[in-house]
Amino acid sequence: MAMFTGNWCWKENGYPTYALQANAWLQGRLDLGQDYPWLELAIFEGKYYVSFPPFPSYVLLPFALLFGRNTPDGIISLLFTLAGVWAAARLAQGICRDSRQAFFWTMFLFLGTGYLFISLTPAVWFFAQVLCFSLSLLCLYHASLGQGGRSLLCWACAVGCRPMALIFLPVPAVILYHRMRRQEPSSSLLHLLRRRWYWLLGPALLGGSYMALNWARFGNPLEFGHTYLPEFMRAPEGQFSFSYFLNNFPLLFRLPSLQADGKLSFPTFDTALFFLVDPFSLPVIAAFLYALFRGRKARKVQAAGLSVLAMAYIFILCSHRTLGGWQFGNRYFKDIMPWMFFGLLCLMPGKPWFQLPSRVLMFFGFSLNLLGTVAVFNGWI
Repeated sequence: MAMFTGNWCWKENGYPTYALQANAWLQGRLDLGQDYPWLELAIFEGKYYVSFPPFPSYVLLPFALLFGRNTPDGIISLLFTLAGVWAAARLAQGICRDSRQAFFWTMFLFLGTGYLFISLTPAVWFFAQVLCFSLSLLCLYHASLGQGGRSLLCWACAVGCRPMALIFLPVPAVILYHRMRRQEPSSSLLHLLRRRWYWLLGPALLGGSYMALNWARFGNPLEFGHTYLPEFMRAPEGQFSFSYFLNNFPLLFRLPSLQADGKLSFPTFDTALFFLVDPFSLPVIAAFLYALFRGRKARKVQAAGLSVLAMAYIFILCSHRTLGGWQFGNRYFKDIMPWMFFGLLCLMPGKPWFQLPSRVLMFFGFSLNLLGTVAVFNGWI
């Protein structure tokens, strides 16, 4: 992909919003000091601010000390991708107890989905998603080992990249609770929480830093800046509205259009048929339905809980003014995939009718996203 698009990991980032913010902090200011018209910046009281949650800028702070605004974002993004692959593989091995299965599902998650598109460039929108994706997997991996402090800290870091990761807090919380109950079956929940209060220190400090920064910039601890983006300030319904849901939800099933020359034209704004570009979602849906209708009680509860969280995420996402700008596939849906990956590993049936079609879907998804990513970056579609 890098050879055909020129997006090498060492290439200078043309959309270095987080590096600009880190550099501004080092210079003693919260705003950027000037407008960068090609970036999505919040305009508040005549000043220009980064409109995205700040954790990626935390990551870039030490690099900004060394490189100024020219931080090696592409290399950092690649390292986070590798960390995510490692966490996914270890998580899958721990659940499946089969190295071949773990390898296959990890490759499906990273190669057979639209993750390929967001991993190819460290532009501001994609950089945050890559970090959130890997941090969500690290959260789940540490939770599976009972390492509550590390797990919840990774979750808080993921929220600082993509705030809607907040929805999935019940997943590591339940995993950790069951781990604690196995170790101390006679202890009450209150006793377990008292024994492990220190798990909350890292997330509390990190969350406090987000809120303090929001308060200092916008006078609201929950405002990251998106409200003050010009596109949302011009929208009569604002950033979120149920009216957007009514328009956006049908787009999840939008088919590519057939051109006169026989080519398929994929939409590169908003979204397209979600299980075409992300066929990983099909075995997820199949595994959840199988668990709900044929699984034991514990599996039914697990599938129902994860399904509720996924539906809440989709509802909020579709209530947003857009479903993503320039992209191949469904970029916003990548944030949900680590959590569904965990559910798939826990719930999938070991049946031939499930395993064999999944392999076909993986190779289809890899082929489509490999070619689609190159086509979009080269302006062919």
